Amino acid sequence: MNDFTAPDWIALHLGTETLRIWPMKDGRPDTVVACTSPPPPWETQAFDSALGSLLDTWNLPPETPILGCGVFEAGRRNVPCKPLDAVPVPLPHSRFSALRVIPGVSQTQPPDLLGGAEIAIAGFLSLNGDWDGVICLPGARSRWVQVSAGEIISFQSFLTGEMIALLAQSPGLRAALQGGDWEQSVFDDALAQILSRPEKLAAGLASIEAEAQLDGINPTRARARLSGLLIGAELAAAKPYWLGQNIAILGSSEASAPYRAALESQGVPAILADHDRMLLEGLKQARRLATGG
Repeated sequence: MNDFTAPDWIALHLGTETLRIWPMKDGRPDTVVACTSPPPPWETQAFDSALGSLLDTWNLPPETPILGCGVFEAGRRNVPCKPLDAVPVPLPHSRFSALRVIPGVSQTQPPDLLGGAEIAIAGFLSLNGDWDGVICLPGARSRWVQVSAGEIISFQSFLTGEMIALLAQSPGLRAALQGGDWEQSVFDDALAQILSRPEKLAAGLASIEAEAQLDGINPTRARARLSGLLIGAELAAAKPYWLGQNIAILGSSEASAPYRAALESQGVPAILADHDRMLLEGLKQARRLATGG
């Protein structure tokens, strides 16, 4: 085996639609491998099958440690809690005896769940000392997480990303949103409109469809307006989280850009950090805690 095929351990993240694994050498990451698993909803059997097909390509010994996050079957902790205050546990009914999964985080009021986001937060905090404030994690499900004294205090999730994707495939908007990049001024106008009148969201979305059919709206305008309306509605609902707070955005550059622009339009600066890097840092921190390293 070469160095790539002989990792000391495997880091794993189960996302909404993807299973990603990183072969790791203690003290440094090896090559990142991005893979797609069967579509959700996830079941242990499907998870085991997907993981097995990936690991088989490296012919790994069965005792190779695997440390993962994002699997709710592993249990969860209630807020307030530290991102890494849980002992990794075996995944029930999994055939991988060396697999350990970090329990997620839950909240009862309002009901909400974090599965993996808390590990990215742990990675961010490990690189940013005594940082306090609110962390925004954009994506299919965006999250706003209040962090104080190294603990997750509360959080709120939004389906904004999923709604944008679903509406982009609706019969009335599919053609209008094909291709095109972005018109920042259109995004800003839609954002301002919905922040001042969030009850107009459904009407604003309908107007995009009507304009597409009446005037053949430019895709760059349609895409920017759709995102501006939905992200604006999210910001209106999340205002208690971001108003007057230190803000960090953990995401890809593509996912983070509209959130940063939206916050800056409200006079709220935000620092950016790459989500995958923070996630990997968090998993490395969990590994060190689990092994005493």
